[in-house]
Amino acid sequence: MITDKDVKKLKEVFADNFKNIDNSFKDVNDRLDNRIDSLTKDVMTVIEMVGETNQNLKEISQKFDKKTSDHDDILKNHERRLDKVEDKVFATT
Repeated sequence: MITDKDVKKLKEVFADNFKNIDNSFKDVNDRLDNRIDSLTKDVMTVIEMVGETNQNLKEISQKFDKKTSDHDDILKNHERRLDKVEDKVFATT
């Protein structure tokens, strides 16, 4: 038969075990929070780096488009000049 003394002892044992379990959960929770914070910072850093790279690529693309446009204008000018020369050399009368 279980006596009051046994019940008291069981309460003490289970209370200690629950305290240990509770402390363990708190410790795990704290470590998870720290890791989540660390991962959040890392992800934000990566997002910022991607944003900066994207901005740099936009600037490079704009410069390349400008140069391409300039070269297209030069080529059109040369084609017009060549057309004039062809018209003079191979003039049809």
